[in-house]
Amino acid sequence: MELMAPNYLAMVIFLLFGACANLPFFVRSLLDCFPSSALARVLPSAPSALLTTATAELCWVLPCLVQCSIQLFNGQGPWSPSKETAGCDLMGFYSVFASLSGMTSTLWVAFLTWRAARHQQVSANVSMLVGVSILAGAALVTSLPFMGVGSFKFTGEGFCYWDWHHAALSSVMLVITLPCILGTLALLLLAMRAGGWPSQLDLQLMLIAFLSAWALWVPASLIGLAGGDFPRGYMISGGVMGHAQALINPYIYGVRWRRSALLLTSEGKGITVSPMVSPEPKVTPSQANVLEAPSSAPPSPPGSQVV
Repeated sequence: MELMAPNYLAMVIFLLFGACANLPFFVRSLLDCFPSSALARVLPSAPSALLTTATAELCWVLPCLVQCSIQLFNGQGPWSPSKETAGCDLMGFYSVFASLSGMTSTLWVAFLTWRAARHQQVSANVSMLVGVSILAGAALVTSLPFMGVGSFKFTGEGFCYWDWHHAALSSVMLVITLPCILGTLALLLLAMRAGGWPSQLDLQLMLIAFLSAWALWVPASLIGLAGGDFPRGYMISGGVMGHAQALINPYIYGVRWRRSALLLTSEGKGITVSPMVSPEPKVTPSQANVLEAPSSAPPSPPGSQVV
């Protein structure tokens, strides 16, 4: 067997760590979806939102781990992305799918965070419907090359993605990425301003991680639409920052965000309502006079006094 270049070995190790981080995140998010879980009772919209985020990452990290392992030990076979055959189509599909579903699911979590910071709820059914729509919509949009719109293409820097120089695909990516970035940024800043989320550090980490992952995709769409050439290292930089979410998201959302959501029951935080206290009855002046008047014995009947 021909061993591939060391960069494939490094990628396999990274993906292995990413899978080890995302699998527990996925399993715990799935268990949180049961109505009896503590998270479902505190913030009913949270479990399905976290499950959507975990699914988006897992649908990238697991198949990429398998495909890169095959390349590591099998050489430049038919599953190699550089061949631009079935292997490139497969890698391109799960890479774009993870990007679109990851961006939109993070936008949804940011929306729920903003609502919770303002002491407002979203029902579990609505959140589940949004999560399913995110995954189904991402799968449908990612399938555009299979419908004759553009193609999956080797970027020249280790992975396959949409053909950035196809006008329709670059336009779709721009239309999705730019609103997601602006929307997530606005919602997290509004949540910080509202002050109702238990940890401000959570919001700051969410914002930094999201911008670092997807900021390069906006210029990439514009470069593609203009028909320009990408600077050397641009694609691999965007891919590394985007795929680094496989290690970052389980901590930010699966640990920190989830822990803060459970703290929403603390006094003065989150979306709980203080217990109702019965108001003291109001007393009118006439009633007050009656209550304050000293009690006196009733008058004796005539002729009943002893002389």
